[in-house]
Amino acid sequence: MEPCEDRISNLPDDILCHILSFNPTKNAVTTSILSKRWTHLWRCVPILDFTDIKLRDCESILLFNQFVDYFMLSREATGNHSIDSFIVDVEYAASRNHVTSLSIPNLAKWVNLVVQRKVKNLHLLLNLLNDPIPPGFLLPKLPNTIFSCKTLVTLRLSWFHVKGFSFSSVGFGFPLLKTLHLDRVMFVDEREILLLLDGCPVLQDFKSSDVYTSNVVTEESINQVFHNLSLSKLIRADIIDVNCDIPMKALFNSEFLRIQLWEAYTPYDLPTFNNLTHLVINYYLDMFIEVLHHCPKLQILELYQKTQVDWDEENTEGGKEQENWVDPKSTPQFLSLYLRTCTIRDFAFVDLQHDLMLARYILNNARVLQTMTIWSDKEQPQIEKELSLIPMASKTCQLSVY
Repeated sequence: MEPCEDRISNLPDDILCHILSFNPTKNAVTTSILSKRWTHLWRCVPILDFTDIKLRDCESILLFNQFVDYFMLSREATGNHSIDSFIVDVEYAASRNHVTSLSIPNLAKWVNLVVQRKVKNLHLLLNLLNDPIPPGFLLPKLPNTIFSCKTLVTLRLSWFHVKGFSFSSVGFGFPLLKTLHLDRVMFVDEREILLLLDGCPVLQDFKSSDVYTSNVVTEESINQVFHNLSLSKLIRADIIDVNCDIPMKALFNSEFLRIQLWEAYTPYDLPTFNNLTHLVINYYLDMFIEVLHHCPKLQILELYQKTQVDWDEENTEGGKEQENWVDPKSTPQFLSLYLRTCTIRDFAFVDLQHDLMLARYILNNARVLQTMTIWSDKEQPQIEKELSLIPMASKTCQLSVY
């Protein structure tokens, strides 16, 4: 048989590097053994992707450090100074001390280099397994050189403490940043979080989960600076478990919004979400109905109950019970004109009758509703029976209970 022609190897270097950029860096390096044609191509890939890395002990951390150092030096030796993306996604089973002493100094060194190379996309995602210390405490310090990088378009951070840098510094800002994701990140105080957001004028996608602050500041000091905060380009906001009251009016342009309502929010803070089509919101506060009145074009609504921890805290001495459901005096515009999909999670988690009345209210008024999905881990037969008797405004609605 005649040997098959290697058509891939005949492609231009820039196309081959583009193909390699879709692979983790470790896999890209292994292509160097294919032939002489591939020996040096991995050094020219503009995406440095160290994902799905599992470090179990001190030795594995040191080996990973050596590999990344070798990769960086090899690129520099060939004169390749272009880095579009730097992605580190590491899961540690080693001790916290080993991570802090062995990994973080090297990570800071790599970050300094990619910032100098004007990196556009930076993902630093760390995860410590089997850690007895609660999230938000004793987190490793984030390399502050990140905040001098004006070329960032995407920034994703997980498991860091942001300290030693003032976001009120003259000249701070991410003029090109469109995506900001924060997971298990601690800031000095609420003002730092809001100053960071204020320094992202073109931000389009903001996601935050388990974001903490180590100091408390007065509400007056926050309002003096941030009452005019506006994220006018933001179209996707996913904000849960954040120790900071991000002004609702700053999210007015969102098309997708997931948010947890707290007692601190008031109706006076609510803008009209003219572009919002997908809302995920908790429904244990009466205020969520007020929010719905400010979403005139909502098409997808997902409601979820509070967690068991939250409920237990409120039912301790001095807490308050969930109020009985009362149909609103006026029906939100979207409910009768636009709502097509409704999902209610944690149904009957606290009060079955309350949740049944909520579902009845939606089914009675949603004229174009196509699907309603109920998720509950108890009382399913009764829920199905009760909901089947409710007259639906939409004749084509499919009701499902799981």
